[in-house]
Amino acid sequence: MGDLVLKGLLNLKGMLKLAGKDGGKVKVGAVEALVEVAKGQAGASQGQGVPVILPPPPASPTDPGVDGWIFKSFNSTVTAGDKNIVTQGMCALGNPSTATWPGMVQASIGNPTVTINNIPINVVGDMATVLPNGAPLFFSKSGQ
Repeated sequence: MGDLVLKGLLNLKGMLKLAGKDGGKVKVGAVEALVEVAKGQAGASQGQGVPVILPPPPASPTDPGVDGWIFKSFNSTVTAGDKNIVTQGMCALGNPSTATWPGMVQASIGNPTVTINNIPINVVGDMATVLPNGAPLFFSKSGQ
């Protein structure tokens, strides 16, 4: 497999379809770039956070799942394997098939230099904030 590695000061613009050779990944430095996946897709969770405890006890939580998925990127022009590369965006936390709780993917902390339209590409290790409880959601898988 041949990964496509992006590095240095690089700002991608326009419609681009990026792909590694023979099934390789698109990486920023040594870290995989995050891509959009289907919200709540079983087995495709990109990360984990803490459960949202709503409604409050003694009632049981509506969706106590801790898995997270990025389902919408603010970028829709540059793809990796036909999936939009994430440059901030919307995510969801919860159980597979429901993923009830919305969140916002934060600006990349793992990639300060490779951008799409001047917004840093998010990479594995970046995080989101789950809106109902303000807790972090950390991404450990790219979705590629």
